[in-house]
Amino acid sequence: MKLLFILIFFTHNIWWFLAWMLLSFLLGWWLCKYFFIKDDKQLDDLKRCREQYEFLENKYTHLKSLKKYSTRIVETKETFAPAKNPYDRLRDTNLKIIEGIGSKTEKVLQKNGIKNWSLLAQKTPKQLRIFLDNEDEQRFRLVDPHTWPKQAKLAEDKKWNDLIDLQKKLNKQPTSSSTDDSSKLENVMIQLGLLRKWKNNDLKAIEGIGPKIEELFHKSGIKTWEDLANSSVSKLKKVLGSKKDRFKLAEPDTWPRQAELANVR
Repeated sequence: MKLLFILIFFTHNIWWFLAWMLLSFLLGWWLCKYFFIKDDKQLDDLKRCREQYEFLENKYTHLKSLKKYSTRIVETKETFAPAKNPYDRLRDTNLKIIEGIGSKTEKVLQKNGIKNWSLLAQKTPKQLRIFLDNEDEQRFRLVDPHTWPKQAKLAEDKKWNDLIDLQKKLNKQPTSSSTDDSSKLENVMIQLGLLRKWKNNDLKAIEGIGPKIEELFHKSGIKTWEDLANSSVSKLKKVLGSKKDRFKLAEPDTWPRQAELANVR
């Protein structure tokens, strides 16, 4: 009955009906604007977010398709990674880097509580002599430990060049039976695979330099370790940059220092 009354009312009052329709439209527009979408900027932000999401989704799909090449990419990056000091990978428990200490002597020292360079550096030659004399084997009585604490201290402080120089001097002494001009430290590192034995002035001895870069440096007048040691990093980058993007991943920051160390040896 009420519905019928309303219909009759609006049928006879068309202007009231139109007015209510307009009012309803304006009310709906106002509610939508102020409660759901506050301004046009919000629409723009929403559009940008959607575009960014689509871009990232496409990027992810592309990277996923390149997954099978990921190992090769990592290897390339590692090839030109900044060089690390190979001596840092040497464990301080390796007493055999000390000139005069072999496998059997190392076991004797370990048996007496000397298990690393620090502990060996704290001992006196007299204390070490007692440990050796207490062994049954006659060979230990012929061993001279007077430089061991000093060598161990240099190793503990990572003064590798000083240790190498000292060991080479010990090899040149008349009492030494060694005919090798290299140091005990270097020989142990080579045996462990942490160092390689290179020909003099071989630029490939520098970590990060391969045959192609060596050839490029030779053409630029950098032919020896001394030449490389005296070259500035900016000069090396300029030489590498002459090949555009070919060597863009190369990091020559440590090469002069490595060449200096190689030249000392």
